[in-house]
Amino acid sequence: MVSEVENPAHKTTGAENSIPVATQDKMEPPQFLPSPGFSEWLEGTGGSLMLSTYQSGRLIFLYMVEGRLHVLDRVVGTAMGLAVDDDKLWVGNREQIWKFANTGPAVVDGRGYGAVYMPRKGYFVGPCDVHDIIADVTFMGERHDLVFASTSFSCIATLDEQHSFRPLWMPDFVSVLNAEDRCHLNGIGARDGRVAYATLCGRQDEALGWQAIRNGGGLVIDLDSGDVVADGLSMPHSPRWHHDRLWLLNSAAGEFGYIDPNRGGFVPVADCLGFARGLTFVGDYAVIGLSQLRPNSFGKGMALHDKLAVGHIQQRCGLQIIDLRTGRNVHWLTIAGPVTELYDVAFKPGIQRPYCPGFREPYMHQQRVHLPETRFEHPYRGKLQMLRTRPPEPAQQVPAGTEGNGAAPPLDE
Repeated sequence: MVSEVENPAHKTTGAENSIPVATQDKMEPPQFLPSPGFSEWLEGTGGSLMLSTYQSGRLIFLYMVEGRLHVLDRVVGTAMGLAVDDDKLWVGNREQIWKFANTGPAVVDGRGYGAVYMPRKGYFVGPCDVHDIIADVTFMGERHDLVFASTSFSCIATLDEQHSFRPLWMPDFVSVLNAEDRCHLNGIGARDGRVAYATLCGRQDEALGWQAIRNGGGLVIDLDSGDVVADGLSMPHSPRWHHDRLWLLNSAAGEFGYIDPNRGGFVPVADCLGFARGLTFVGDYAVIGLSQLRPNSFGKGMALHDKLAVGHIQQRCGLQIIDLRTGRNVHWLTIAGPVTELYDVAFKPGIQRPYCPGFREPYMHQQRVHLPETRFEHPYRGKLQMLRTRPPEPAQQVPAGTEGNGAAPPLDE
């Protein structure tokens, strides 16, 4: 495995759980330990994976090059919800939402990349505690560039050019729009291009009221009808529609499964080897993000803590790949070091080698030019840009009579 790491947190229930970016930058990089078949599986997908880590503030890209697993790691703040398509990548964090543009392929420091994601726009949304996000979606008949779960305000919201955010929906049992995290509305899911489902950790209308019922108090709401389609869950996360089913993570119980109204709600398919948050699908495979439980009374009070202890199962941070046809755990990736939590995971088909400078590498930001189709002539049309992350070394002086021209070393060195 090859790691391309830009050196870079821990959430219990509030803002004190993440590590400042300046500290993250000085931390040791994480280690990535794949199962024997993980790399071959990822290469066979023809795409790449993106992970957000929340607690350690990282955006991580996983991809394959000539049979080797590569990791690109960027610090972007308290990274939470992810949304990616052909031309952009959205990253939500606690108080901000960032839009990165896919500026197309380029050569960076002598290596070819299929997509270069450059930061384009940032929204400062206040104390929203942004969790899940969905891009280019319809909600209540209105089209939105982005819809997100504002967990602190117990609502679903969208971006606003003038205000902190624009609320779109709030559960009928929540009486006031206030930053008190009353029901821990964390997950939103789309179906047929519209926001259709939400996961909540408790039917409560007081500040942090959900915490007392985190084991068994969770529910899933159908946003079209307003009906509760499943309850009795333990901190449900990541509702996702796939293969004509609504899948989700019953996180505090350590379960992955789907909703079947004819069978009474949630149907478990597989056990999770940690606190599961973040879910995406690649054909017949589910890719699940795993986090370690927080070493405090909140984490130890989850049903998952006892479940893992009884089974003598070591909790892990990383990815778990489930074959939907059999329910078996077929591949995994363990992440060790400063990263102990993941929040979201996304898959981008067709792009096997992505690159992103994040908010670092100013020299590259000065070089990269991405222009729309225009009648004006410019030198960037149809050309693969050759970019550097750092200025070239000054040409060395060559003594008289010595062979060589004193030029800077070639890019691939």
